[in-house]
Amino acid sequence: MIDKQPNDNPIETGDQPIIDANAKLNALLNATVDAIIIINHLGIIELFNLAAERMFGYDAASVVGKNVKVLMPEPYQSEHDHYLRHYEKTKEKRIIGIGREVKAQKSSGEIFPIELSVGEVKEASHKQFVGIIRDISEQVKARSEAINNRERLAHVTRLTTMGEMAAGIAHEINQPLSAITSYAHASRNMLESCSELDSKNHARQQKILSTLGKISDQAIRAGEVISRLRGFVKSKKEQRAPVDLNWLIYETVKLAEVDTRLLDHGIELQLTNTPEAQINADSIQVQQVLFNLIRNAIDAMDKQLNEPVCIRTRWLDKETIEVSVSDTGQGVSEENRSKLFEPFYSTKEDGMGIGLSISHSIIVAHGGDLRHCHGVSKGSIFAFTLPASAI
Repeated sequence: MIDKQPNDNPIETGDQPIIDANAKLNALLNATVDAIIIINHLGIIELFNLAAERMFGYDAASVVGKNVKVLMPEPYQSEHDHYLRHYEKTKEKRIIGIGREVKAQKSSGEIFPIELSVGEVKEASHKQFVGIIRDISEQVKARSEAINNRERLAHVTRLTTMGEMAAGIAHEINQPLSAITSYAHASRNMLESCSELDSKNHARQQKILSTLGKISDQAIRAGEVISRLRGFVKSKKEQRAPVDLNWLIYETVKLAEVDTRLLDHGIELQLTNTPEAQINADSIQVQQVLFNLIRNAIDAMDKQLNEPVCIRTRWLDKETIEVSVSDTGQGVSEENRSKLFEPFYSTKEDGMGIGLSISHSIIVAHGGDLRHCHGVSKGSIFAFTLPASAI
């Protein structure tokens, strides 16, 4: 038997457990994908892990011992020491244990968004704070793109709405303009046929004829403007292309999620992928329809928080796909159902009554149909069909 020396067993070595613990801690700190920085009560950096080096572009040796303000842009840089002093004095937590989105600054001077969580190190040899930092540039970019896409969709919706309204108004105004023109011409003819007029009345007649001529000219001019407006509305070119319907729905849901009200409900997706459907469509217009139906569902469930909007797809036959959006709101009365798709009719107090009308027009133009039916137990289901092929 070989006798073991006292130092053969690391457990029995006084310093070895500490060395092992430090090695494990360093391995843990350097394995994490989040930047971890430890500072003291004066804001001096005491620890700077590998992820922090990659994120900020500094090596640990160049920043340890410096104030953490070097990683901050204004106004955070000027305010940071004040925050530390305020906490030391009042123990009031403004960010500790809460976390928030702030801006950080790399060694190159580039400013980028981060998610910062701060905790106080308890039972340490001196007062320390640990910060866990995550670069959220991609999330912020995606969120910004979603907002921009939503704004573009809203812009298209407004343009379509204006087009529909302009077409309707043009049709209504064109008739009285034609009548004004006809009456003006008739009045001129009657005045010109009057032969027994003295010189005084003759002068008045010429003024009336001149005025009627101006009325007629302006009515004709207005009619031409209306005609051009109607022609512009009719000549809109749709940009149709093959598109994966499930992908289109996912993208629309991303846009809809910008509406914070959706956080109270969420969206439940039941999309068929046996097989997946491909439609030949103007994707912006179809998104407009789906976006409008989702917002209507959210409006309908104003008092039913935590109940989701359900979006479902199913094949009706080999060439027709159905997309439905259901809610658990108060539903639609039979009296209102018959008028749902009429222009300028709305069940909402502040509604314009054109969303469903436009949506119906878009779906019909794509060879489908948009209809309403009552929910299984309550609420409403709006469903539209589109010609489709299997992918």
